[in-house]
Amino acid sequence: MRWVENNFFDHLDKFANSLGYENYEIAIPLAMIPWESPEDRDIFILTITGNEVQGGSPSTFKAGEVK
Repeated sequence: MRWVENNFFDHLDKFANSLGYENYEIAIPLAMIPWESPEDRDIFILTITGNEVQGGSPSTFKAGEVK
């Protein structure tokens, strides 16, 4: 499996980790928004939480590969 940025699963990871899993009711709809770029999404998260974006990154998955 390859890590793909700017898709539903990437967005869900960032929103769930940044907002907290107890806020999944809002994390899922926000993950479904077709964000222009990961940077736009991250700015939005930073704006509403006041904290850095939480969640995985391609380096977490050994250069994009999971076996």
